[in-house]
Order: sequence, then structure tokens, then C-alpha cells
Amino acid sequence: MDKRLNRVSNMILLATIAGSYLMWVVGIDTTLTSFMYSNSLYLLIVAIGLILFLNIKKMEKNDWVTIGFAVGIFVFYTLTSSIRHSNRFINAGLPMIILLVLCFKLCTFDKLDKKILLGITGISLTSILFRLLVELPKLVPLNMIGKTNNKIEAIWINTNTIGAAILFSVLMVTVLIKATTTGYYKLLVVPIYSAGLIGIWAVESKTSLMVLILFILIDNLIPKTFLQKNKWWVMLFSGMFLLAPVIFYYCAQSESLNLFTGRERIWNEFFTKWFSDKQHMWIGMEPFTASWKALGTHNSFLNMLANYGIIGYVLIVGFFSYELVRLMLSKKVYSKLQVSLLLAFLIIWVHSFMEDIMTAYHWMPVVYSFIGIALQDSNDSLQLEKK
Repeated sequence: MDKRLNRVSNMILLATIAGSYLMWVVGIDTTLTSFMYSNSLYLLIVAIGLILFLNIKKMEKNDWVTIGFAVGIFVFYTLTSSIRHSNRFINAGLPMIILLVLCFKLCTFDKLDKKILLGITGISLTSILFRLLVELPKLVPLNMIGKTNNKIEAIWINTNTIGAAILFSVLMVTVLIKATTTGYYKLLVVPIYSAGLIGIWAVESKTSLMVLILFILIDNLIPKTFLQKNKWWVMLFSGMFLLAPVIFYYCAQSESLNLFTGRERIWNEFFTKWFSDKQHMWIGMEPFTASWKALGTHNSFLNMLANYGIIGYVLIVGFFSYELVRLMLSKKVYSKLQVSLLLAFLIIWVHSFMEDIMTAYHWMPVVYSFIGIALQDSNDSLQLEKK
């Protein structure tokens, strides 16, 4: 019975990931995908609720504390909504992240589940690249693709969204192939890397392109055995979370720095408004929008500071730090799959320096699947793999 419940839970999680990719492959202008996009929060609540209900018998004290922690955050920000000029969609952000990670932890992905996940992300990647091959030449002559003076904002959807979808699918596909295959099959990652790089270059999503290059380098050049045995490196997540606002503030104040995206101008205006009121700093403020254009922070970390203040930021840092410390202090070494998933999640955080993806409901199943699967406590995934 437990195995059946676990299988159903896994299928629900996989369905949320497939649904997220479907929106970026098809676009959000169809009846189905428009409904999914508009109701991402509610669909995610239903999925999380079902998974928690199916796994209620296997929950331990820590799991119930985590649920209480998430509910407490939601209640606090709901009670302060009026003074923050917030709404339920924003108030539910941090609780949804916490509960989604918990759902992944409660489930155990076996070989079949990983193959299904590989199929979902592989089909997504192939479909996006094929559609680019068909759609892009209609808008831009082949010899002009990739030219910065010929940048287009959207094809069937925003080009940065297409770039992110390619990036995340390449990350998951290559991680799973390298972890679950042997011999020459691992060489499949080379054409996948190449196809991903070409696709992202074609839509001129600069952040996704640089982040994918960074992942390829660190995932292939840093010895996995070193990262498996020296577990302390996962605390880079906490360090990045804590240092990120300082780095962005420096970028915002610098007169000579050019991030090629104009993000520093947005961040400068954000910090000016954020520092203007202690309430903004501690518990958050009304949703930020740049004065000259309808743009948010374009930064997941600053988006959290804007919506939840220092209190919310510290709470979510504390949650991830707690989970990673528990993983680090476990008696078992990391598996190669865990190492690659955690590296990919670290790369996603770097990507989030320029985008609000980490706090977007329609991206959450994809984004948090990396750390969620890495945290799953199965014997197969936690044992040191032999070369």
C-alpha cells in the first residue's frame, strides 16, 4: 500500500513539472495553458494538499513542524497584508516553497520515476528546440539570428522564458543521464549541451547562456568524489543567500558597472524605496514596479526582500540552511546524483540574480525539483557510487 501511495504522490509531482514545461512549450495563449498560468497557485495548493494527505502516515515530527512553520508564515503575512498592500498570492509564496520541498522529501523517486522525469524534460527540450527551428526563421533571417541589434522580445512567449526553459531542461536531462546511465550513453550529454547552448544563443537570453556555460564547467571539471566526501560545500547556499543583497546593493550604487541588462537601474530604484521606511525593510512593502516601465525587481532575492522584508528573508534562509545542514551532518556521503542536482540548484540561484523565477508559482515545480530530489532519503540515492 505504501508503495502505491508513493507512486501516486510521485505522479502528482511529475505532473506539476510537466504542466510547468507545457506552458513554455505551447505558450500561455491557449485555453488550457492560460488557465494553468492564471491558476498556478491554486493548482499547486491542490497538488501539495493531495501529496501531504497521501503521506500523512509516514510524516515525522520534523515534517509536522515544517508544515506548522509554513502555516505560521502565511498567517503572519496575511495579518500584515493591509499595511504591506499585499495579497494572498504574495502571502502564499514562501509557504508554497517550503511545502513543495517537503513534498519532494516525503516521496522517493525510483528508477521508473527518474526515467519519466527524464522523458518529460527531454520532450520539453526537444519540443522547444524544434519549435524554435520552425518559428524563429519566420521572424528573423537565418544570417541575423543572434545579432544583438536584431533582438526580439518574444516568439510564442518571452525569449528569456524560452531561454530559462531550455536551461532547466538541459540541466535536468544531463544530470539524470550522467547519473543513471553507463558507458558511452553518457556521451549523449555532449550534443544536449550543444543543442541547449545554440537554442539559448538563438533567442539571445544572455543570463541563461552564461549560467549554462558555468554549469557545464563546474559539473564536469570539479571532481565529483571530492564534493561527495567534503560535504561542507553545500553551505555555499546559505552564504549566497546572505551575501546576495549586499552584492546587488553594490551593483545598484555603482556608476561604472554595466550588467548588460539594465538591472542595476531597477535595483537602485528598489533599494531607494525599500530603505525609505523601516516597515518596508522588516516585513515588506507593496509589490515593486519600476517607475519608467512595468518591471519588477527581476531578481528573486530582492523580490523576497520586497515582499517579505528582512523577517521573511531570514525565515526562508533559515529553512534552506536547516535542510542543508541536516543533509551535511548525515552519516552518509553524497551520491553523484545529489552532487549534480545541488550544483544545478546552485546554478539556478545564480540565474535568479536576474529573474524572479524562484518566487513564481508556474516555475516552482521545476525549480525546486532539483533540491527536492537531492534531499530525498533513499538508500540508493545516498550511497557512494563506485566508479
